[in-house]
Amino acid sequence: MRKKAFTLIELMIVVAIISIATAGFFVGFPPLFDDLSRYQALIEENRSLTLAYGKIRNCLKKSRQIARVVDGRIIFDNNNEIAIENFGKQIRVNGRIFLLKGRASISEIEQISDTMFMTRVDAGNEKLRILWRTGESNE
Repeated sequence: MRKKAFTLIELMIVVAIISIATAGFFVGFPPLFDDLSRYQALIEENRSLTLAYGKIRNCLKKSRQIARVVDGRIIFDNNNEIAIENFGKQIRVNGRIFLLKGRASISEIEQISDTMFMTRVDAGNEKLRILWRTGESNE
C-alpha cells in the first residue's frame, strides 16, 4: 500500500520545529527595530539640514553683501533675508519656513565681515560652526 499524504503526527512535528525556530528569531528582532528607528531619525535630521543648507546657499548666491544682522536675522543688500526662529528649529529663507526635524537646530548668527557670517549647528551629539559667504563664490 502506497502512502500519498503526510500523517497528522508528521505535520504536527514539522509545525513544532518551525515554531521553535521562529521563536528564536523573534527574540533578536526588537533591538533591530530600535536601531532602525534611531537611524530613521538621523536620516530625517540630515535630510532637513541638507534642505536648509541648500536654500541658504541659493539665497547667498543671489546676494553680494550683508546689510545688517538683527535679532537672529541676516538681511542682505538685495533684501533677501535669512532668519532663525523657534530656538533654531525653524529657518526662514526669503519668507519661506523650513522646519528642522529631530534634534537638529541652527543658531547663533554671527557676522564676520561684509560678506561672511557664521552659524552654529547642533545635530544630536555633533556641534558644528559653519562659515557662510555671499556671492557666486559660495560653491
